Formats: sequence, structure tokens, C-alpha cells
Amino acid sequence: MNNNDIETPYFLINRDLLQQNTDTFIEGMQCNWERVKLSYSVKTNSLPWILRFMNQKGVMAEVVSDEEYDLAIMCDFNPENIVFNGPIKGKEHLEFALKNNSYVNIDSESDLDVIQSCNIYSNRIGIRLNIPPALFSSKDIEYTEDGFRFGFSVENGSFERALKKIKNQCDIKKIGVHLHCNSITRSLNVYRAIAEYVVAVVDKYKIEPCYLDFGGGFFGGVPGKTTPSEYFNVITSIIKRTPRLRNTLLLAEPGSALIGSTVELHTTVVDVKDTNCSRIITTDGSRIHIDPLWIKNGYLYSISYKDGEKRKYEEKQIICGYTCMDHDRLMVLMNEPELKAGDKIIYQRVGAYSMTFGGPFIRYLPDVYVDSNNELQLVRRRMKTEEYYRINTAQSMQ
Repeated sequence: MNNNDIETPYFLINRDLLQQNTDTFIEGMQCNWERVKLSYSVKTNSLPWILRFMNQKGVMAEVVSDEEYDLAIMCDFNPENIVFNGPIKGKEHLEFALKNNSYVNIDSESDLDVIQSCNIYSNRIGIRLNIPPALFSSKDIEYTEDGFRFGFSVENGSFERALKKIKNQCDIKKIGVHLHCNSITRSLNVYRAIAEYVVAVVDKYKIEPCYLDFGGGFFGGVPGKTTPSEYFNVITSIIKRTPRLRNTLLLAEPGSALIGSTVELHTTVVDVKDTNCSRIITTDGSRIHIDPLWIKNGYLYSISYKDGEKRKYEEKQIICGYTCMDHDRLMVLMNEPELKAGDKIIYQRVGAYSMTFGGPFIRYLPDVYVDSNNELQLVRRRMKTEEYYRINTAQSMQ
């Protein structure tokens, strides 16, 4: 199947690049530490094909809801290869995860209540630390005043209280510690600060953790950016100074670092309009597809012109999506060849928080293809109106 034969919009996953990103991350961990496990962040892109790919490669699944846990099971993950995070774990799913030896990182008082009530012993329970924002440069993180919303604080005593509450369910001297921290810059300094902080915490409470989970937020698959090996060189150079940490299992939960750079969105120009102020280019793609947080103003892209004729250059062209929202504007092209209906715009490195985040707004979820050795495989068929109607109509209304 030729790309030109496929109806746009559609996403295209580069399987070889996904394999490369995954291998590079695993190697980056292994070359710095003996005991490591890689877990894929399901929320970053929960397409079942991607989950099955990760499972086949021996990568675990990191989930943050009951629905994601169920999806991982449906994609053939063994519960032992699931990391269960997040503040909204349901009682039944949490009990199932504990009974079936999933990694469970406690992130809320409700988690503690369930664990206390179910009386299940597990050697894979961890507690997420609420890391003080004062440890970081203000340029590296958000919420410098209000702090992060997740985890238990050492400084106000809630971490210690959590330890005491679960002492009957696990050996609290062997408790796991979860350390994920959102960062604007993904700087090495962020991970250096996190590693130094966890060393201080395990020393304070005399913990010999069964694992340290450094979460996600890493660069990956982007030339010129920090590599997985560089991240874990910094992390391990700090934690290996402490004897009680030298045999600890290290976990990581990247999402964008694995899938982000491997996906393209292919779109077509459907209309060119000159207003009194600007030239508007309407496409069959949307900012919804590749910028669900509505914060970007530019992308890596390429343009395929439908003919070989020479094009005049336009001073300014505003590339817009198909929706009826005026702010569905993807980018502005300055001093580039004029676009015409039928031209293709391909957006690159758009795999993170894209094809499963946008939702069925105005138009429904588009096709997804995988490119493997120049062979294209359809792995998600675009949603039809009948399907949308069926899944959004209560049984009692039929």
C-alpha cells in the first residue's frame, strides 16, 4: 500500500524507530546498573498495538487507572509485569494487583485504606514521595510555590505515617520508593536532585528499598538531547554511594521517550482562503490530534506538493484544522511556497499524548498505520458514526 493511496488524516508509526528507542533506553539503563526494568507509560499512548509491541519486547506496562490496568491485561501483560500508579485506584483492582504481584505505588490515603483493609502481604508495594520543589531550579519545574500534588511528604510527616499504616502488609524496611517528578526542561539536574533526595530519605528511615522507581519525563529518540544512558549515569553515580542501595532494582516509566519521535500525522489541505487580513489554509487534520494541551506553536513537518509546478512564495500562511474553533491553528508558515488544495502536510514526532488523547470531537478518531520495512499495516480503523452512536447510547434508550 502506497502512502498516497491512504485517505487522510491518519497516524503513521515507524516500527523500526520504536524498536530503536526501546532498545536504546534499555541499554542506557543496563550499562549503568545491573538490576533494571523498563515500563511503558500507557497513558502517553494507549493504542493496543503499541502495548502488545512493548509486551513482546519484554517491557512492562505502567498504568494509572483501573481502565488502563484492564487494557494491559487484555493486551496480554502478566500482572507481575504491571506497575500500578496514580491516585484513583479502585478497591477491586488494587486488591487484584496486590494478590497477583503487580508493582503497586501508593499515591493516596484511599490506597492506604484499601491496603490496610484487605490484609494482603506483598513485597512489591512502594510509596510515592512528594518531592519538595525547593530542590529544583525554578526554570526546571512548575508549581514552585504550591509544590507537586502527588505522593507523601517526608517534611510534614505523611510519608512516615504511610509507612506505619502498611507495616503489616510488607516489610517496611524493604518498601519501594516512587520518585516521578514532572519537569519542564527534562534536565539532568532534575534527576540528580531526585537521586540525592531519595538517598537522604532511605538513610533517614533505614530503608533498604526493594526498588526505586524514577518514573518518566526523560528525553528519548531526539538527536542532540540527553540520552537514557546519561540520565542513568547521573542517577546511579549518586545512589551507588550508599551501600544499602547497591543491589536495588531500578525502574523507569518513560512514555514520550519511547513513542514520541516515532509517529507522524499525515494531513491534506482542503481549502485555501484569503480574508482581509490573512491567508487561511484549512486541513483535514487538527490541533486536537497532536497538541491536546493546546500549548504548541510549531512542529517538525514536511510538505508534499501535489504537482511539480513552480510555486510562488507567500509571505504568511496560517495552517488551520478542520474544527469550527477559531483557535484551531497549528502553525504559521512564513515566506514558503503557496499551498493549494490537495497538498500534504506531514507532522513529525507527534506520538506522545496524541492519537488516544484527542477524543471524538467533531470528527472521530482517525486511522493508524504501522510502517514496518516499508510495508504499511492498518492497526486502528477510523471510528464510524455508527460505532460512536452505539457506544454512546444507553441500553435503555435502544
